[in-house]
Parts: sequence; C-alpha cells; structure tokens
Amino acid sequence: MHELITHLVAVIAGLSIDFMELLSIGIIVYTTFFAFYKLLKKDPNARIYLLHGQSIGLTFKLGSEILRTVTVRNMDEILQIAMLIVIKAAMTWLIHWELSGIEQEQESKNGHARKVKSLSERVHEKLHPETIEAKIEVENETNNH
Repeated sequence: MHELITHLVAVIAGLSIDFMELLSIGIIVYTTFFAFYKLLKKDPNARIYLLHGQSIGLTFKLGSEILRTVTVRNMDEILQIAMLIVIKAAMTWLIHWELSGIEQEQESKNGHARKVKSLSERVHEKLHPETIEAKIEVENETNNH
C-alpha cells in the first residue's frame, strides 16, 4: 500500500511539474513576442510588459522546482534543486528591482509622484473600468464645489 501511495504521489508531482513548466515557458514566450510587438509600435511600456511576463514565468518555474523536491531521492538532487531555487529567486528579485527603477524613472519624467497602487487595485481597475470613471466624476465634483 505504501508503494502505491508513493508511486501515486510521484506521478501527480511529475504531471504538476510538467504542467507548471509548460505554463512558465508559455508565459515567457508569449510576453516576449508581445513585448517585441509593442517595441516595434514604439510603446514605452514594452520593457515593463516584458519584465512582468518574465517575473510571472519565473514564479511558475520556481513553483515547479519546489514541487520537484517531493520526488528527490538523494542529497545531490536536493543541492541541485536548492541552487536552482536560489538562482531563480535572485532573478525574480532583479526583475522586481528593475521594474521599481523604471516606475521611479517614469514618475520623475511626469514631474509628480503618484500613489503606488497595489496589484489588487490594478486588477480591479482592469476588470471594472467603470469604477475609475465614477471616482473621477466624484473627485471633479468635490473639486468644483
């Protein structure tokens, strides 16, 4: 019975690892091509889009490496996976650092500091653009009175 459960866990982990790695590759390839398209269109946000895509893709890859620890059988494999995790975490941190630098650069070009929005606020604005228009109307009314 123990062998059956061990085999089942290994199969499920293997499938999950493969799925997450495919997602990672797909996200990175898609965002790279789309960022290149934006670059050809002279979109100033192409670099930001590329960095966000790489960050998300690396996060999925990091998740697959963490899952891989479930199926490890010896210490050499653990050390290899640990080094991959450290390298991928460092790459993710560097991408985040680059993104924050770009955002500061854009704010200084605009000449004013703007409130930094959380990820959930940005997602909400994308999903519900009508709420942004309502906020603008309320702010305009309060400024006019």
